[in-house]
Amino acid sequence: MFNTASGVIIPFPEQIEEKYSISENQIMFNISFEKLKAFIDDFVSNLSEPLFLIIQKPLKEKYKPNSFAKGPFKAELYYFDLGTKAQTTEVLDQYGEILLNDGMSEFGVSSHKTGDEIFIAKYKIALIFSKNIKQYFSLLDKYGITETNDLITAWDIISSEYPGERSRVVIDNKDIFYVVEALKDISPMYDSKIIDDTK
Repeated sequence: MFNTASGVIIPFPEQIEEKYSISENQIMFNISFEKLKAFIDDFVSNLSEPLFLIIQKPLKEKYKPNSFAKGPFKAELYYFDLGTKAQTTEVLDQYGEILLNDGMSEFGVSSHKTGDEIFIAKYKIALIFSKNIKQYFSLLDKYGITETNDLITAWDIISSEYPGERSRVVIDNKDIFYVVEALKDISPMYDSKIIDDTK
């Protein structure tokens, strides 16, 4: 059975399978929620240092109720230098529960050296970017994720008739807004910008 984060509701989740598809230098895949943290940890362990963390969150604490709410909406995109794998793992251990469960934010980890990146997008659809994507096939296989030419993700299932829902998650009185402010205190933030949140 495919599971997703507590801050996400997907219509007809039984239609989603743990599969991946390839497009040039990108892998898009579905992974059941209970495996996601371990997969990210394994991915990070294979990255070349120095590393950085990407977080995209709503500009304000006013959330879209679903994918078809009227916009326009704005989001903030942050880049935090984390340096080592050890520091990255520490941050993910400390704030991962919020990052993984929150339905309104997106995040990723990337290497400054190679550009290899894992990004967890809306509805927890996972993306890997690399100039050598073949190196990650064995990792996908380890987690039982197999290749397909017809990948079905939450983005394919959601419609105006059956909208998905994404909500803010609060754990121990902390949310994604808290996480961003906390990271500003412990990690160099080398860039941030306001962007259109279109999807």
